[in-house]
Amino acid sequence: MNRLSSLLLFGTLAARPLAAQTVVVPDPPLDSARAALRDNLLVFRDTLNTVDGAAARLQRDFREASGASLISRARTMSQACARSVRTVPPTRHTVQSFKLTEPAKLKQRQDLLNSLDQLKEALVRCETEFAAMSQPDQAEQVRGYGNDKATRTLTAIHTYEMALRDFFVTMGIRVEPLGAGSRPTL
Repeated sequence: MNRLSSLLLFGTLAARPLAAQTVVVPDPPLDSARAALRDNLLVFRDTLNTVDGAAARLQRDFREASGASLISRARTMSQACARSVRTVPPTRHTVQSFKLTEPAKLKQRQDLLNSLDQLKEALVRCETEFAAMSQPDQAEQVRGYGNDKATRTLTAIHTYEMALRDFFVTMGIRVEPLGAGSRPTL
């Protein structure tokens, strides 16, 4: 038993110096093609943030908001969805024209394109429905049905963002918030 204890103690002590030898290697820089792809996809993602913000404002105070405010929120939703719809074709073209040969990457790209197409349908529906609800006599329609319609649009956005995240991982593109680079270990 004494020998086993000594062996365990030795093993524990020997492992500690190895832990201090950990080296953090930064990710290699992106090539220009992947950087351009990332930038284009992030521009599109930023347009989706305006839809998310408009939906949040609509959902936040629909109970207490005046009729005029609800009409304004519906108009804002319609406009935000319209802006995002306009950026879908260039985004789709960028993703589709990116040169890939590996089957896993090709599959992930196709998944992203399918998700993008479904998102476009949801955004077009959002634009149309909220444009109709932004008419002067539609305040109660916005109050009664606006949240549900906004939630459906947000669900489509969330589904797309998950496909985008998987695509970035497969492509080796790391997206971090501005200023959140890796920190050196001490």
